[in-house]
Amino acid sequence: MNDNNNVEYLINNIQKIDLNKNNDYQLININEIIELKNDYPNEFKIFCKKNNLKPPKINSKNGKALSAMLYNPYKYWNCKTCDDFVNKFNIITSDSIQLFNKHSQWGILTNSGFEKGKLYIIYPYQLSNKHKMRKNFKFNENKTELNLEINKIKSTIQNDYINVNNDKWQLGHKNPGSIDNSKNNLILQPPIQSKYKNDYLFFDSLTKMPLPNKLNKLLKSNEIELTKEQIINYIKILEKYKNKL
Repeated sequence: MNDNNNVEYLINNIQKIDLNKNNDYQLININEIIELKNDYPNEFKIFCKKNNLKPPKINSKNGKALSAMLYNPYKYWNCKTCDDFVNKFNIITSDSIQLFNKHSQWGILTNSGFEKGKLYIIYPYQLSNKHKMRKNFKFNENKTELNLEINKIKSTIQNDYINVNNDKWQLGHKNPGSIDNSKNNLILQPPIQSKYKNDYLFFDSLTKMPLPNKLNKLLKSNEIELTKEQIINYIKILEKYKNKL
């Protein structure tokens, strides 16, 4: 494994990322929460109205957890404090963390994906990537053009996979960079996949991911884009397994 080639592009692009370390965030003290609020903070309501966000109702389980997070900025939550919170306020749930860690899905940015073992709302408030993606999503094709595109995809799958005689299929390597010739590194592939040689690692006959050199080309050509959060997580994972080699 060539470390420089494998993560070179990701490392070069991570240099400009402002890591949200939030060193000032402290573990919440549940004893300091005396009561549950019956309304969200005014600043938060203005933020939601401006961005057309629909947070959970404050009297719901998720709303109570969200409210506690919002009224305690610069505090983070962990497994124990989530459990302590629901026990203190008699909130019945089989998984307290689920009440705290899903809020980026409806629109507000949390630290999810940046840190493990900590949960908090980013302050000042920001929009999550999931909400931005939904908000800006547009498909300009009409229904006829949409169906044409779908049929093109179906036709490609039909020709490249379904209509290929069984005797044309062959055994290929899941990971072309591996010297493992056991059945654990072999996979059945139709002829079309020979053009992917040395570019992809296969999980099964259909699912693949780009290997480092291919990923580098895809990123440079803007054929795919990674979020800052994804780049950070890729580097963390690659560094973890690099050290095991």
